[in-house]
Amino acid sequence: MKILTVDDQKRIQIPDAKPRQVFSYVNNGDGTLTLALVKAKASEPFPRGSLLKYFTPEKDQEELALLSGCSLKPE
Repeated sequence: MKILTVDDQKRIQIPDAKPRQVFSYVNNGDGTLTLALVKAKASEPFPRGSLLKYFTPEKDQEELALLSGCSLKPE
C-alpha cells in the first residue's frame, strides 16, 4: 500500500498517473475515497467539412477587394 499526502495547495501526487490525466473521486462516507480515471472522448478539432462555411464566393470577393489596396511591389 502506498501512502499519499496532500500538500498545502490541496494536491496529491499519484506516482503511476501520467501528465494531463483526469480523475473523479467519490467520498464513500466511511473515511475512504474512491478514485476513477476519467477517459475523455477524443474528437477532431475541425471535422471534415466544418470550415466550408468560411469559403464562399462572397467571401472570396470580399478578400479580393481588401487585397486590391495591398501591394508587394517595391516603389
